[in-house]
Amino acid sequence: MQIKLTLNAPVDYLYQQLIDSARADIQQQTGRPAPRQSLQGYEYAKQWSNGLTGQLKITHAQPGVHYAYELETPRDHYGVDYQFATTDDGQQTVLEYAETFLGKDRKTNANNKFGVLFLGWFRKRRFKKMMTQMAASYGQ
Repeated sequence: MQIKLTLNAPVDYLYQQLIDSARADIQQQTGRPAPRQSLQGYEYAKQWSNGLTGQLKITHAQPGVHYAYELETPRDHYGVDYQFATTDDGQQTVLEYAETFLGKDRKTNANNKFGVLFLGWFRKRRFKKMMTQMAASYGQ
């Protein structure tokens, strides 16, 4: 899934919102505060309320430019990538978001493709709404 959005908030603000969210998740999952230095290369075990577990690794954390992570679960490998750019007037952010799913077997890959086909529109809509709300919180 790929999404490109222009948001009414500066790049640094939106990037910091993502980093703050990642730090809060690290704190919640590990019981320890996130490292103060760059999160790039940081790995931790993640568990969801439904019992699913995975290993999350932050692969890129370049301030105001790029944030990405990979998540390895028993069934899938997920990749999530945020690329940031400033519009020519410097007042808005162009966000390019991409995510990939790679199942560890044929059945899982088929389920992932089916899910993207039928649920992709809802997931894109929810992501756009979340990012628009995040941008709208700028200056409040």
